[in-house]
Amino acid sequence: MTTANAGRNVSSGQSGPPGSKKPWGTRNYIVGVITGSTTAYREARSGYLFTLPTLIYIIIIFFIPAAYTIVLSVRNWNIHGFGDFVGLQSYVELLTDPLFRKSLVNTLIFTLLSVPMTVFFALLAALAFQSRTRLPGRNLFKAGYFLPLIVSLVAVAFVWKWMFNPSIGLLNNILRSLGLPEQGFLNDTAQVLPSLSIMYVWARLGFAMVIFVAGLESVPNDYYDASSIDGASRWQQFRHITFPLLNPQLVLVIILEVITSLRTFDLPYIAAQGGPAHASRTVVLHIYDSAFQYFHMSTAAAAAIVLFVLILALTLLQRRVLSRQIEY
Repeated sequence: MTTANAGRNVSSGQSGPPGSKKPWGTRNYIVGVITGSTTAYREARSGYLFTLPTLIYIIIIFFIPAAYTIVLSVRNWNIHGFGDFVGLQSYVELLTDPLFRKSLVNTLIFTLLSVPMTVFFALLAALAFQSRTRLPGRNLFKAGYFLPLIVSLVAVAFVWKWMFNPSIGLLNNILRSLGLPEQGFLNDTAQVLPSLSIMYVWARLGFAMVIFVAGLESVPNDYYDASSIDGASRWQQFRHITFPLLNPQLVLVIILEVITSLRTFDLPYIAAQGGPAHASRTVVLHIYDSAFQYFHMSTAAAAAIVLFVLILALTLLQRRVLSRQIEY
């Protein structure tokens, strides 16, 4: 029996499941599903049983807290429970709160500063390490760039906080030795977000670089050899071969970095505590203060929902704008 004939018989209900000697029709299959006597049913049941632990984990870790947060955001929470239903009152109060709006603006500025720098320097490092001209000790440097990713962000924040210290910090000591004016860094309202962005880029550079390196290794060398024969320069090879073929990795890195930077809490909290004058206060820090400093759980839940909607909208927008069909 040919594959086409087998397909027609299956659709007509006259063929049996794979490995079965007896044919079964639609009626027999339904009866088998009900009685548990068919191979297809047993295979499906095994598949569901294998995925059940993961499904339970996802429901407990993600869906139940998400549902609880949504319910909490429309109730007037108090220490005894959910409280009365107040509708969208928490959202209205949140969006009219100048401190939340400032946190939202700070978060977007921090993302705009951090993500482009992370992508640019990670791509630059990946190109250097995957250059056709072998650099001496490149594996050692590659490991060094990746090392900050496995270091706790708390430790990163403390080290960089000392380096940015206006009085005893390393950076101002270097500026003084060069005869340049000292900077406020984390104590300056205009410099605190760029300083935090530098810390973020340093910590996240290795992750993005590894993804770009994997993408570069997947590009066939034949393209570069053919373009070299046609007289293409290194820049032309990058522009017309490397960059288009790196589009999937580029989209992935940008989306992940935007999500991570929008959710950043450790660095602003430990290095600057949201200051000075709330200049480094982010949305996640606002959620933390509302929930655990002032016990405004409903407000914190509403802020979490707003942040989720913002991340979802930006992710969908990036996928639509940046994704391109790659043809080899």
